[in-house]
Amino acid sequence: MAQERTRTPRSTESTTEEQYVEVIGRIEEQGSPVGTAAIADMIKLSMPSVSEMLHRLSEKGLAIYTPYGGTTLSPDGRRLYANVIRRHRLWEVFLERCLDFGWEEVYSPACELEHATSGEVTEKMAAFLGHPEACPHGAPIPSANAVWPDARGIPLAAANTHGNLRVVRILREDDADCLRFLTDRGVIPGALVRVLDIAKFDGTATLEIDGSIKAIGGDVALRLRVEPDR
Repeated sequence: MAQERTRTPRSTESTTEEQYVEVIGRIEEQGSPVGTAAIADMIKLSMPSVSEMLHRLSEKGLAIYTPYGGTTLSPDGRRLYANVIRRHRLWEVFLERCLDFGWEEVYSPACELEHATSGEVTEKMAAFLGHPEACPHGAPIPSANAVWPDARGIPLAAANTHGNLRVVRILREDDADCLRFLTDRGVIPGALVRVLDIAKFDGTATLEIDGSIKAIGGDVALRLRVEPDR
């Protein structure tokens, strides 16, 4: 009789630590300052609660926290972030490819599954999916040993307004309303677009997509990453 495999479930404390590390890592990945207010906004908790947890992460060597000065992940924190985000983004790929979830629907269930997934399951899922390098939103998936694929894309506003561009990533994949808005306009990873204008006043982008002209507000345009189509 085969020996039953057992796995020690993650404690509530470990899950909470992973959630904070993930939020800090996501903000860092987007190139934004990691202030306590930004973390509190994403994790939906009070500033004092967030500050207390940041102190704990700092004591455990997972983050470098300076009160009123921001937070960064330590080397150990970055390795943990890579591990958590690998599980999360692999689940997003699985949910979209295998269970017919829309790309705007995969974020929340992946958040729930990532903390209950063992390393063995993670690597079997990666092999089953063909070792994808990006999630449905174009975000990179680090390898099992925390090596990240080369970053792809530049901000839409920095792109040349001549020639075709390919959308390679959408930031803030947790914003389902924004993703539905972009889907309705055909602005999804892999889509070809041409920038006609970027308004200096508010950053509104006027794009040509499949022969149609679409306007994308400045706050949403900031989330688009593109590269020249080759």
